[in-house]
Amino acid sequence: MSAFAGFPDLPGPDEVSFCKINEVFCCGNAQYGAISTFTNSIKKHPKINVTRDLHHHRVTDENISMYIDVEDNLLKKITSVWYKQGFLEALTVAADTAVNRESPSLAVAASYVLKVANAFSALRFFMQPHLKDIGPKIVSNYSRTRSWGNAPIKCMAWHPHTTKIAIASSDDNVRVYCSEVSFISTLKCKAQGHVSSLSWRPYSASEIAVGCEQGVIVWTVDPNSMFTKPSSSNAIVLKRSGHSPVTDVSWSPNGDMLISCSGADTSMLVWDVSMENAIPMRRVAGGGIVFARWSWDASKVFAATSSIIFRVWETQSWTPERWCARGGRVVAACWGPDDVVLFAAKGEPMVYALSNAGLLSGTQTNKAQPVLDVSKVELPSGYPVGGPVQDMSWDPTGRYLALLFEESPLVAVFSTTMLMRQLKITPCCFINGVDDELPLTMAFQQDFADGACLTVAWTSGRVQHFPVIYTDSF
Repeated sequence: MSAFAGFPDLPGPDEVSFCKINEVFCCGNAQYGAISTFTNSIKKHPKINVTRDLHHHRVTDENISMYIDVEDNLLKKITSVWYKQGFLEALTVAADTAVNRESPSLAVAASYVLKVANAFSALRFFMQPHLKDIGPKIVSNYSRTRSWGNAPIKCMAWHPHTTKIAIASSDDNVRVYCSEVSFISTLKCKAQGHVSSLSWRPYSASEIAVGCEQGVIVWTVDPNSMFTKPSSSNAIVLKRSGHSPVTDVSWSPNGDMLISCSGADTSMLVWDVSMENAIPMRRVAGGGIVFARWSWDASKVFAATSSIIFRVWETQSWTPERWCARGGRVVAACWGPDDVVLFAAKGEPMVYALSNAGLLSGTQTNKAQPVLDVSKVELPSGYPVGGPVQDMSWDPTGRYLALLFEESPLVAVFSTTMLMRQLKITPCCFINGVDDELPLTMAFQQDFADGACLTVAWTSGRVQHFPVIYTDSF
């Protein structure tokens, strides 16, 4: 039987899902309906629509070709390309007889040097395939945000203790929305390009880490300040040679350590931010470290690589246990109660679980157990749902699991319970968008008192808060 067989029916035409209260799935008209009809639990939550906030757009790499180059002599052309694109591109220009008509001998010499350089590059990429792509291509390949390169919202993160959310948009600005104040703080500096990830520091009202192309930027945003655009003096840039672009940042639950990962680096860096110093956790096999996830008690870290290899690190002695995913690399993972970690592999419609009994136990006989088959199906309404997983998120209470799929316009929310240390996953509800909206990324609010609240960013730039409310008496 399909995992989606027990879900409530989707809303009718021109309707969207607003919330779920106990076992009542609440829907309404997409244009005129309001969630306040059913609950006031998110009345003070910030209302976000990024398309109305953007005023400046970053010129993308693809737009560079729109500009017409001025005709220069050969030396200026080669020098300009070397400065902008590097030595190999300059060699390519020098070896191109259509461009280099002035010096045939230089073209021949450059073509031989280019062949040798390409041979060395091919050998290097064969030995280290995670280095083949550079810059934003690496972020795009490993991002858990759907169509990261074209998305109006790149990533988002809830603060652990307050109703405050940070949104990174396509112009690489990070906007901070808070229920307690009406103004929006905008974080931007020259080094902040191609933002990939955000993480608030626990037990701090003001510090947020931003992963981007050049490294990690740690902002200090004074919650009592009325300045909407803090200056770059409020930011610390953490960089290390070979560790860029940063594809993921994650503060420990205690707030004492910050982990940064790069798809181009085989080391996972553990930062002491106050000292601006990092300790590399290096292992040779597996390629670049794509992302890392802390367990709830900070005793373990799940680290996924650009290959099928992933590791679970024990954080007292920082010793790892190596695992291999079946088929493809791990694309998404999340920790839950009782040290259970769920993960999904690239191109595979299956969610796997590793329990505490199989982690760092000194034995290699334990295997990850398949716990949820989300093979793609078509609902009676005509919507496709399921297939390869794009991202997953487990709410802080361990009661709800949300899945975002590569090819589906729906977000699936499951109920989760632990019975005799066995995980049970049952249907809860779907979340659908308005018209042709597709879900980009999602995150559970960390301090929602009435149950769980899943925030979903849509391709239109709209950000939706979907509360799942339950009472103790129910």
